Amino acid sequence: MSKKDSTNTVIEKENNVSKEVDHNIKWKDARENLVMQLKDHLEKAEYHKTMATKAQGVLEVNDQLFLEQNEENK
Repeated sequence: MSKKDSTNTVIEKENNVSKEVDHNIKWKDARENLVMQLKDHLEKAEYHKTMATKAQGVLEVNDQLFLEQNEENK
């Protein structure tokens, strides 16, 4: 069971021992972690987008080169 007081602190009872939990502190820690994860994923997304564009370019150039060579050999 838990009981909330007016300062956004929850008193939780665990194994019949009361302890105060400040959810503002928990949220600040969780928020900081989520901000770091978001930044990391956005950077990775940009990297993957760049690499996909490069791979697509290589495929297109090589397709054109090899198709031209095949047509010349016929």
